Amino acid sequence: MPPLHFMSVPLSVFRRVSVASNSGQRSFRSSAKLYQAKRQKDLFTPSPFARRDKLNISDEYAVQRELREGDDAYGVRRYLLLPRTDGDESTKPTPIASLNANKHILFGATLHINPNSSDVPKFQSALGPLLDVAKEDASVNGQQPQALATLNGMCSWVKQCLDEDGEGSDVITKLIHGGQPNLLHDNTNNGVEEVTSTSNTNTSEEKIKRMSNQRIKDQSAKLILNKEADRILLLDAVRAIATGVPRPGHSVVGAGTYRDGKDAWIALAWEYCQLASNRKGLEEVQLYRSRDGEVTTIEHLAHTEPEYLKEAGGAMARMFFV
Repeated sequence: MPPLHFMSVPLSVFRRVSVASNSGQRSFRSSAKLYQAKRQKDLFTPSPFARRDKLNISDEYAVQRELREGDDAYGVRRYLLLPRTDGDESTKPTPIASLNANKHILFGATLHINPNSSDVPKFQSALGPLLDVAKEDASVNGQQPQALATLNGMCSWVKQCLDEDGEGSDVITKLIHGGQPNLLHDNTNNGVEEVTSTSNTNTSEEKIKRMSNQRIKDQSAKLILNKEADRILLLDAVRAIATGVPRPGHSVVGAGTYRDGKDAWIALAWEYCQLASNRKGLEEVQLYRSRDGEVTTIEHLAHTEPEYLKEAGGAMARMFFV
């Protein structure tokens, strides 16, 4: 998970599920009904936390906001999903889930109960109510909330595609065998058109209009392979990033490798995001999509901690909530 200082640069009823804990099975049930009822009284306030640091969102659960930069309510902060204590401060409740933010950008969604679980529905059920509150708080200054999603497991996926002669990836296939890849997104109107066509069946006309006005365009994932040398350069760099094994003639996987492989790695990240429906490692992408988030850009080397470089080569998906 990116550290809290990471984003210092600009860049309803929930179903019942069981969430495992160290002490056994915990039943998670959260309803937006109570939270919405309370918000009716606070419509004149700029933030759901304008009056208090903790907000009850159901009969069982509350969301607490922790500020990390003094009293700057729009700076680095953390949102915690907690069991309600209703005034009993004798024991500090154990967080169920957390989400970080800096200004209008959300990141670092984490499930603290059974964190090794690969059960995507549990992840979404726990983080969904927390994300709803965080999104509202992130928009108080009139900026559209965004999120940065981790792409954990991307290096393993790329390595698998390389080992299987490109199977599962159009980008890898073309890098191995040559030819011009037919990649995922053009830099014209596909971003808006694709989102709008999906929204026609799932959202109101008002929402479609808002999405059109946003004019989010998907970042181009085109690779230009003018020469055979370009293909070999990109393939070698991608292989080194995915495996951690330096390119021939190099002693380390360094800045030059990430620079040379940038265009191909961004294209691969676009492909990898399309697998988010139920894939371990892409829980954040799916979480934000469940709340109308759309991938708009792949950020190259957005997070350069060594462990994350091994997971995803530093790439993260920037998502807009439309």
